[in-house]
Amino acid sequence: MHFPVPGEDHPVPGTFVVPAGSPIGRGWVVLHGITRPGPRHPELLRFVRSLAGTGGRVLVPEIRDWTELRMAPERAQRILYGAIRWLHSEPGSAPGGVMVVGFSFGAPQALMAASDPELAPRLRGVVGWGGYADLHRTFRFGFTGKHDWESERYRERPDPYARWVVGINGIPLSPTLRQHHDVVQALYRLAAAAGEGRLRAGHPESDPTMAELRNELSPADRDLFDLFAPSSDREPDPEAAEALVEELVPCIRRELPLVDPLPQLRPIQTPVRLLHPRSDLLIPFTETLRLGAALRPLAPDLRVAITGLLGHSGQRSAIPVSVRAREGLRFLVALRDIFAVA
Repeated sequence: MHFPVPGEDHPVPGTFVVPAGSPIGRGWVVLHGITRPGPRHPELLRFVRSLAGTGGRVLVPEIRDWTELRMAPERAQRILYGAIRWLHSEPGSAPGGVMVVGFSFGAPQALMAASDPELAPRLRGVVGWGGYADLHRTFRFGFTGKHDWESERYRERPDPYARWVVGINGIPLSPTLRQHHDVVQALYRLAAAAGEGRLRAGHPESDPTMAELRNELSPADRDLFDLFAPSSDREPDPEAAEALVEELVPCIRRELPLVDPLPQLRPIQTPVRLLHPRSDLLIPFTETLRLGAALRPLAPDLRVAITGLLGHSGQRSAIPVSVRAREGLRFLVALRDIFAVA
């Protein structure tokens, strides 16, 4: 299906799933992340069908920039606004406003929209899954695996997909790096293959593809490529990676300010529910804790849940049965709380 969006030359495509045999249901707008499948991502589709199974009418707008691995937050906001307005006015949507769910990169975009007073009468609640608060900390994690919360320090082996996307978007914005357009194309090919399931990011089976792409680059490009896509038995050079983050973050903040959520947030009067997998290797769970802390004075009805289940992009962690049972109960409580809002 397609729906109209003010400012767009043509109606925007989307996936619209309605419950069988129910003429009226709660409206849900679901934002996918930056990935090639977009609204057709298998795990996202399972979630959408589950929502429809509870009586929800679920719209997943397709943000073509995101399926092309471009951040494009301004256009994403415009499409999200259009999706909320359309679903709210759709005859089958139950009164009381629609729910908005943002996954990954879409989570802070959903929160920004919810903080707009113009949209508040159309919203019933907003959910952020696996989102982030601080652009610098999130990018730094993607290159170094370092993250923190209060006095705790953590170190993981991050999923390289995130830094590939950072390179695709950040290199062209940097005055000192923008000439490395071949590196951008190589990273795009890697990220597209990973998003389409043709390559497992960070797995040894991806090494031949990365080696082939590296060999196609000029010697001047290879050092930069190695910071984004070293072989699976290596990690980016720590000092060079830190310097690269310091180079890219200001450029993205300057050119794409809506990618950095905290400066954009205003009071949110609708209920806010934030969830994050503890084992997430794309965006660390500490970012949702930080997002919750920043939102607490702005959102009177806010709850944050960190779960040991699931994981970003289907990652699974090996945890004991007893712990899994406890985490399962915690996750069910968080879901029940979301549906109590809806």
